Amino acid sequence: MIHVYGTSHVSNESIELINEKVRQHEPDIIALELDPRRLQALLTDEDQSSGSIFLDLLKKFQQHIGKKTGVMPGEEMKHGYMKAGEIDADVALIDQNIEVTFSRLKQVKRKEKVKAGLSLIFGGLATSKFDFSEIPEDGQIGKILEETKDKFPEIYNVLVAERDSYMAASLQQLQLDNPEAEIVAFVGAGHKESVRSLLEQNRTQRSIMDFNAGKADESSS
Repeated sequence: MIHVYGTSHVSNESIELINEKVRQHEPDIIALELDPRRLQALLTDEDQSSGSIFLDLLKKFQQHIGKKTGVMPGEEMKHGYMKAGEIDADVALIDQNIEVTFSRLKQVKRKEKVKAGLSLIFGGLATSKFDFSEIPEDGQIGKILEETKDKFPEIYNVLVAERDSYMAASLQQLQLDNPEAEIVAFVGAGHKESVRSLLEQNRTQRSIMDFNAGKADESSS
């Protein structure tokens, strides 16, 4: 069974959520929105440079918010990794290789990246009333994602849609390889609903295929 939960990368509430869901499910596997390079950076406090001005701006913005909330970007994923060690659960890193994401982002039109960077800078000035200590509600996240998709479609595709598909496929394969395992996945709140939906679609497709295969076997017998 797969359980997918959304976190905020700079929220102390995310730490509490991980503790709660690990107690609730007692998972055999904890899946995290990380790849090996990003996990290594978290464990060693290594400062990664993406080579992308837009991503570096996003990182600086997250760090700025993290100083306010007391939870630095990625700290909840590091906590999930450490929690797995405490309960002797396996860890699965389900996100796309960060180098692939960097490479894909370089292909985005420069005009869109500049527009998004300016939006991040000036939009960040209007976040003083936003409570970053809490995980955003689904409706709020959905609105932000729709606006991002509309204004910056290529960036949305690279940073959200493609990674959603990758993480859902990773979780599906993880379940196929470990059919009896209890799996708890922690992903950014902006990925949660899409990953859940993709997993449900895959389950429905497999059920239809199994049903049709059964009918075919009945016809041939």
